[in-house]
Amino acid sequence: MQTTRGLDRLVFFTDAVTAIAITLLILPLVTSVTEAAAAGHTAAQFLGDNVDQLAAFALSFAVIARFWVSHHAMFEHITSYNGQLLLLSLIWAFTIVVLPLPTEMISQFKTTPATIGIYIGTLTVSSLTLTVMALLIRKHPVLEDPNNPLKGNRAFASISTTILFAIALVIGVLVPPINFFALLIVFLSIPAQAIYDRRAAARAPIRTIR
Repeated sequence: MQTTRGLDRLVFFTDAVTAIAITLLILPLVTSVTEAAAAGHTAAQFLGDNVDQLAAFALSFAVIARFWVSHHAMFEHITSYNGQLLLLSLIWAFTIVVLPLPTEMISQFKTTPATIGIYIGTLTVSSLTLTVMALLIRKHPVLEDPNNPLKGNRAFASISTTILFAIALVIGVLVPPINFFALLIVFLSIPAQAIYDRRAAARAPIRTIR
């Protein structure tokens, strides 16, 4: 039998995994600082020599933070869980804790379809897991907070983001000159969400004030 304590432990676990993953992102840079200092380099030289590593760190930090916000917002709508939701949360946590590895790869290795595919592929799987979670919660109202159900616009946001990540993956791998700039396509989720919200508002029944 699932309990509130069990749900809290699940949330605490995924929060801890996210915090650890973000911490792991910075560790290679800390090591690089020590090595640069031992070699007699200046701070300016260190920054210049590690532009790619710093950029990869900033990108992955922003991505993990955004995924955590989505996961956190989703769990604000549920009061229970089942085995499927537990499994999906563990898979999502796996994608988050793995992300520091492809982050280090893209900063250290030459940009190739393989490095692009591994990095954007990891993001796509993480986003897909959140989407499946959203659809699962919508399918099983018993998991939802009756006073704060998961609305259709949140499910749409997750679905559209996952689709755009998948498109970015295909473009980044098949069109090497574009490489990681393919991720910019994910920003199309913003106007897509705005269009969805406008149409949803137009379809909503008009309430008369008496």
